[in-house]
Amino acid sequence: MGNNIDFYVASQYTLFGTPRCGRGIPILGIPMEDTVSFRPGTRFAPSIIRSWSQYFEFTPTEDLGIDPLDKICDLGDLSLLQGMIDRNLERINLVVRDAISTWGRVINIGGEHTLSLGVAKAVRESQGSYGIYIHVDAHLDSREEWPIGQSLSHATFVRHLINQVKPQLIVFLGFRSYDREEMNFVSRLENSILLSTRDVKSMNNHELRLLMRGAIDSYPGSIHLSIDVDVLDPSVMPGVGNPEGFGLSYSELLRITKAILDYGDSRVKAVDIVEYSPPNDPGLMSLPTTIRLILDVLNYIRT
Repeated sequence: MGNNIDFYVASQYTLFGTPRCGRGIPILGIPMEDTVSFRPGTRFAPSIIRSWSQYFEFTPTEDLGIDPLDKICDLGDLSLLQGMIDRNLERINLVVRDAISTWGRVINIGGEHTLSLGVAKAVRESQGSYGIYIHVDAHLDSREEWPIGQSLSHATFVRHLINQVKPQLIVFLGFRSYDREEMNFVSRLENSILLSTRDVKSMNNHELRLLMRGAIDSYPGSIHLSIDVDVLDPSVMPGVGNPEGFGLSYSELLRITKAILDYGDSRVKAVDIVEYSPPNDPGLMSLPTTIRLILDVLNYIRT
């Protein structure tokens, strides 16, 4: 795979005991945690998820008559340089770009949400253009600065993504906490769709799928789906760095994910599942839900 093999750290375990990558959809751990401003811990998620996945039943929520694990292989974890944001994003870019070029798509397990900026650049460079960015998150992550004086962080990276990668369309789903300035910024974007938590909850499955299909069919090109697990209600997902009340239920998140993967089909080049934080998870109560989400993404994603 390219010339970037030195950027990997092999793990004692592979995810769900699947083979190391040769064929299949690659899963890459990205333990980036350089810009977290509240409760740290996301860098431990890929290794914890990988080791604990050995002890769960490999059963997705919906039985489609297939084994989702037949689709995948494990790339291991990316070796990063703690605190070196720009170098880490470039390393993510290089490795994810290689993975997409080699296997057609990649699933990334974070790590903090800022990693999606590196993934977005990789999608654009591997495809020659960048189509749709879908941001499933309790937050908009589009501030100008956060903390004050810091221009690139987990709370600002989407603004950088918009300015640097220039998606044809950006879709915000499940947000419920934001700064007024960033809301003004995203509301003025010509190529955006904004559905808050309340909006998603008010839509039935047919309405949601119709909206997702219309958005995906209206803009050609690659699709990058980025899921921050704090979009879920803290009663379902307490193990995050920035929990926000009145979140989505797991079934609401699942119908969003299913619609995007159904209609996006082979255009979905990257899926990021980020911001699970084991040190902030009492008794690792959020871990089964995080592992279930990975299985469900594997179940619905097309090979």
